[in-house]
Order: sequence, then structure tokens, then C-alpha cells
Amino acid sequence: MNYTKILGILLILLGVLFIAFPLFSAGVVSIMAGVTLISFGLVVMFNAFSLWSMATGRSILELIMGFLLVILGFMFFVDLAPLAFLTAYNFYLIAIILIVIGILGIIYGEGTSKWASALILLLGIILFIMGILSITDPLFIVILVGVCLIVRGVIFLTLGNAFDTIDRFENN
Repeated sequence: MNYTKILGILLILLGVLFIAFPLFSAGVVSIMAGVTLISFGLVVMFNAFSLWSMATGRSILELIMGFLLVILGFMFFVDLAPLAFLTAYNFYLIAIILIVIGILGIIYGEGTSKWASALILLLGIILFIMGILSITDPLFIVILVGVCLIVRGVIFLTLGNAFDTIDRFENN
């Protein structure tokens, strides 16, 4: 059994766990994000102190940024709301961009397909709805991640041999 099939099975199992235990999974994701932010904040603060004599202004900005990262990291330990807010913010940002591109493509699209622009607009609307869902129900994000893990696992299981063939072809 090659590594892509093993990875596919692991991703499917992880996706099922995310869907079966969404609250626990959301907590794990939130804690991992918190640990990452706290670690990054401490590294930035350490870097600020190491550069203090050469660039005081930059060091002060890095200290402030590191402190804010540590605070944000602790917020992820306490509540799932920061995770939901940041995810929803990303959905909204991408949704607005896609909606504008879709509308402009429909109105002014010379040489571009009106259908493609309509699909981009539809995708933007779907992402906007996903942003609303992730703010109203933070567990939506975890279930979405679980579904994505399962899909990715199935892809690795079914196309695993194709990935190996591509790797062998590239190595020759």
C-alpha cells in the first residue's frame, strides 16, 4: 500500500471524526490556532528585543504586534468566536470580490463568457452565505472542514496511483 492511499484513509477518518464530534474538533482546531498564534507572537517579541539596539522603532512595532498576537492566541483558547469571526471575514472578503467581478463580467464582459461571469457571481453569493453561517454557527466551519477532508481523502484513494505515476515521470 503506497503512501497516498494511507494518507487518503487517514484523511477520511479525520474528516469523519470532525463531523462526528464537531464541538471537540472545533475546540482542537481553536487550541491549535491559539498555540500557533502565541508561539508566533513570542517569536516576534523575541526578535524585537534582539533588534532593539539597531532599529528601535521597528522593535517597538514588533513588540506591539507580538503582544497582540499573544492576546489573540489566548482568545482562541477561551472561545470559538475568534475562529468563526476570522473565517467569516475571509468568506465575506472573497465573496465581495467575486460578486463584483461577476457583476462587472456580466455588464462589461467583452470576450468573456456571460455564463462564466454568472457562475462567478453565484459562487460569490454562496461564499457570502457561508460567511453568514460561520458567524451564526461556528460548528459549521468544522463540519465544512470535515467534508473537505473526506473529499480529499477519497481523491487520494482513487487517484493515488496517478500521483505515483506523475512522481515517477518527474524523477526520470
